[in-house]
Amino acid sequence: MYYSYSCSYCRRLFYTYHNHRKYAAITLYQGIKRHLIDYNEDHKEFEFDEHPSIEEYQMYNSMSEHEEIPPGGYEL
Repeated sequence: MYYSYSCSYCRRLFYTYHNHRKYAAITLYQGIKRHLIDYNEDHKEFEFDEHPSIEEYQMYNSMSEHEEIPPGGYEL
């Protein structure tokens, strides 16, 4: 299953493929956090400022699920 989530700062859609929703949430959180740091936007972003375990749980509950690759997304 494909899972996706949009960066809360730039709105870019990121996705990953996993058999388990929990691992998809971890991958998406870590990938988007790394994206924010790489583009020096992490200090402007407010959504990923809590402890990683809290953020992964919130990602788990908020990410979208897809049968196919979401159009326009960036793979993590």
